[in-house]
Amino acid sequence: MPIREPAGEPPPGRACGRCGASRSSFTAVRSVFVYEAAARDAVHALKFRGLSAIAPPMAVLMAERLVDWSPPVDSIVPVPLAGSRRRQRGYNQSELLAKELSRLTAVPLAPRALIRPRSAPPQYRLSDRDERRRNVSGVFKSGKRVPQGGVLLVDDVITTGATLDACARVLVDAGATRVFALTFARED
Repeated sequence: MPIREPAGEPPPGRACGRCGASRSSFTAVRSVFVYEAAARDAVHALKFRGLSAIAPPMAVLMAERLVDWSPPVDSIVPVPLAGSRRRQRGYNQSELLAKELSRLTAVPLAPRALIRPRSAPPQYRLSDRDERRRNVSGVFKSGKRVPQGGVLLVDDVITTGATLDACARVLVDAGATRVFALTFARED
Protein backbone atom coordinates (compact mmCIF):
# COMPACT_ATOMS: atom_id res chain seq x y z
CA MET A 1 0.00 0.00 0.00
CA PRO A 2 2.12 2.94 -1.18
CA ILE A 3 1.40 6.02 0.88
CA ARG A 4 3.53 8.46 -1.07
CA GLU A 5 5.41 8.09 -4.29
CA PRO A 6 8.79 9.80 -4.64
CA ALA A 7 8.75 13.48 -5.43
CA GLY A 8 11.62 12.87 -7.84
CA GLU A 9 12.27 15.55 -10.42
CA PRO A 10 9.05 17.19 -11.59
CA PRO A 11 9.04 18.64 -15.10
CA PRO A 12 10.48 22.18 -15.29
CA GLY A 13 8.13 24.72 -13.79
CA ARG A 14 6.06 22.11 -11.93
CA ALA A 15 6.15 21.12 -8.30
CA CYS A 16 5.20 17.97 -6.46
CA GLY A 17 1.46 18.12 -5.80
CA ARG A 18 1.83 16.79 -2.27
CA CYS A 19 4.90 18.47 -0.77
CA GLY A 20 5.34 21.43 -3.10
CA ALA A 21 8.99 20.65 -3.68
CA SER A 22 10.31 21.47 -7.10
CA ARG A 23 13.22 19.15 -6.48
CA SER A 24 13.53 16.77 -3.55
CA SER A 25 16.79 15.56 -2.05
CA PHE A 26 15.28 12.27 -0.92
CA THR A 27 14.51 9.47 -3.34
CA ALA A 28 11.21 8.38 -1.82
CA VAL A 29 9.24 8.56 1.39
CA ARG A 30 6.72 6.18 2.91
CA SER A 31 4.54 6.45 5.99
CA VAL A 32 2.64 3.87 7.98
CA PHE A 33 -0.49 5.92 8.70
CA VAL A 34 -2.28 9.13 7.88
CA TYR A 35 -1.82 11.57 10.78
CA GLU A 36 -5.28 11.29 12.31
CA ALA A 37 -7.14 9.48 15.09
CA ALA A 38 -5.04 6.75 16.73
CA ALA A 39 -1.88 7.60 14.75
CA ARG A 40 -2.06 11.23 15.89
CA ASP A 41 -2.70 10.10 19.47
CA ALA A 42 0.35 7.81 19.35
CA VAL A 43 2.61 10.57 18.00
CA HIS A 44 1.32 13.05 20.60
CA ALA A 45 1.84 10.51 23.39
CA LEU A 46 5.44 9.97 22.28
CA LYS A 47 6.23 13.57 21.45
CA PHE A 48 4.35 15.64 24.01
CA ARG A 49 3.29 13.38 26.90
CA GLY A 50 6.59 11.66 27.65
CA LEU A 51 5.38 8.16 26.82
CA SER A 52 8.64 6.89 25.34
CA ALA A 53 7.49 3.29 25.91
CA ILE A 54 5.18 3.67 22.91
CA ALA A 55 8.16 4.00 20.53
CA PRO A 56 8.92 0.24 20.23
CA PRO A 57 5.38 -0.75 19.11
CA MET A 58 5.35 2.20 16.70
CA ALA A 59 8.69 1.03 15.31
CA VAL A 60 7.32 -2.50 14.82
CA LEU A 61 4.67 -1.05 12.50
CA MET A 62 7.33 1.00 10.73
CA ALA A 63 9.49 -2.13 10.30
CA GLU A 64 6.55 -3.95 8.71
CA ARG A 65 6.14 -1.05 6.29
CA LEU A 66 9.86 -1.12 5.55
CA VAL A 67 9.77 -4.85 4.77
CA ASP A 68 6.90 -4.28 2.32
CA TRP A 69 8.80 -1.41 0.68
CA SER A 70 12.41 -2.74 0.80
CA PRO A 71 14.44 0.35 -0.17
CA PRO A 72 18.17 -0.37 -0.66
CA VAL A 73 19.58 1.11 2.55
CA ASP A 74 22.82 0.53 4.43
CA SER A 75 22.08 2.64 7.50
CA ILE A 76 19.31 4.33 9.46
CA VAL A 77 19.58 8.00 10.46
CA PRO A 78 17.12 9.73 12.81
CA VAL A 79 16.08 13.34 12.24
CA PRO A 80 17.90 15.27 14.98
CA LEU A 81 16.01 17.26 17.58
CA ALA A 82 17.02 20.69 18.83
CA GLY A 83 19.07 20.41 22.02
CA SER A 84 16.63 22.49 24.06
CA ARG A 85 13.69 20.29 23.03
CA ARG A 86 15.68 17.14 23.66
CA ARG A 87 16.53 18.33 27.18
CA GLN A 88 12.91 19.32 27.81
CA ARG A 89 11.52 16.03 26.48
CA GLY A 90 14.33 13.83 27.77
CA TYR A 91 14.75 12.08 24.41
CA ASN A 92 14.52 12.50 20.65
CA GLN A 93 11.38 10.65 19.51
CA SER A 94 12.82 10.08 16.01
CA GLU A 95 15.95 8.55 17.50
CA LEU A 96 13.88 6.19 19.67
CA LEU A 97 11.99 5.05 16.56
CA ALA A 98 15.20 4.72 14.52
CA LYS A 99 17.02 2.80 17.26
CA GLU A 100 14.22 0.26 17.57
CA LEU A 101 13.87 0.05 13.79
CA SER A 102 17.59 -0.68 13.56
CA ARG A 103 17.27 -3.42 16.17
CA LEU A 104 14.30 -4.99 14.38
CA THR A 105 15.84 -4.88 10.90
CA ALA A 106 19.56 -5.31 11.68
CA VAL A 107 20.28 -2.22 9.55
CA PRO A 108 23.01 -0.24 11.35
CA LEU A 109 22.01 2.95 13.14
CA ALA A 110 24.00 6.14 12.45
CA PRO A 111 22.62 8.36 15.24
CA ARG A 112 25.19 11.15 14.83
CA ALA A 113 25.24 11.38 11.03
CA LEU A 114 23.13 14.53 11.31
CA ILE A 115 23.33 17.21 13.95
CA ARG A 116 21.15 20.19 14.71
CA PRO A 117 23.49 22.85 16.12
CA ARG A 118 20.82 25.52 16.35
CA SER A 119 17.17 25.61 17.23
CA ALA A 120 14.29 26.91 15.14
CA PRO A 121 10.58 27.34 15.88
CA PRO A 122 8.74 23.98 15.86
CA GLN A 123 7.49 23.09 12.39
CA TYR A 124 4.01 22.21 13.68
CA ARG A 125 3.49 25.87 14.53
CA LEU A 126 4.02 26.90 10.91
CA SER A 127 1.38 26.26 8.28
CA ASP A 128 2.83 27.80 5.13
CA ARG A 129 4.98 25.45 3.03
CA ASP A 130 7.54 28.14 2.16
CA GLU A 131 7.74 29.26 5.78
CA ARG A 132 8.52 25.68 6.84
CA ARG A 133 11.28 25.40 4.24
CA ARG A 134 12.86 28.69 5.35
CA ASN A 135 12.54 27.62 8.99
CA VAL A 136 14.77 24.54 8.52
CA SER A 137 17.14 26.00 5.96
CA GLY A 138 20.67 25.68 7.34
CA VAL A 139 19.51 24.15 10.63
CA PHE A 140 20.99 20.68 10.02
CA LYS A 141 24.67 19.84 9.54
CA SER A 142 26.54 16.63 8.82
CA GLY A 143 27.91 14.98 11.92
CA LYS A 144 30.37 12.18 12.53
CA ARG A 145 30.53 9.17 10.24
CA VAL A 146 28.00 10.15 7.58
CA PRO A 147 26.92 6.94 5.79
CA GLN A 148 28.09 6.76 2.18
CA GLY A 149 25.54 4.26 0.85
CA GLY A 150 21.77 4.26 0.88
CA VAL A 151 20.33 5.97 3.95
CA LEU A 152 16.94 5.58 5.60
CA LEU A 153 15.97 8.85 7.29
CA VAL A 154 13.47 8.31 10.13
CA ASP A 155 11.01 10.81 11.59
CA ASP A 156 7.68 10.66 13.38
CA VAL A 157 5.55 12.76 10.98
CA ILE A 158 5.85 14.28 7.51
CA THR A 159 3.74 17.31 6.71
CA THR A 160 5.27 19.28 3.84
CA GLY A 161 8.53 17.35 3.59
CA ALA A 162 10.63 20.43 4.44
CA THR A 163 12.45 18.84 7.39
CA LEU A 164 13.15 15.58 5.57
CA ASP A 165 14.32 17.45 2.48
CA ALA A 166 16.68 19.66 4.52
CA CYS A 167 18.13 16.59 6.25
CA ALA A 168 18.43 14.62 3.01
CA ARG A 169 20.19 17.52 1.31
CA VAL A 170 22.86 17.54 4.05
CA LEU A 171 23.30 13.75 3.85
CA VAL A 172 23.65 13.79 0.05
CA ASP A 173 26.10 16.70 0.19
CA ALA A 174 28.14 14.68 2.72
CA GLY A 175 28.29 11.63 0.45
CA ALA A 176 25.16 9.51 0.91
CA THR A 177 24.27 7.99 -2.46
CA ARG A 178 20.50 7.90 -1.93
CA VAL A 179 18.22 8.96 0.89
CA PHE A 180 14.88 7.31 1.55
CA ALA A 181 12.57 8.46 4.33
CA LEU A 182 10.18 6.56 6.58
CA THR A 183 7.75 8.20 8.97
CA PHE A 184 5.15 6.82 11.32
CA ALA A 185 2.49 9.20 9.97
CA ARG A 186 1.88 11.74 7.25
CA GLU A 187 -0.40 14.74 7.00
CA ASP A 188 -2.94 14.16 4.28
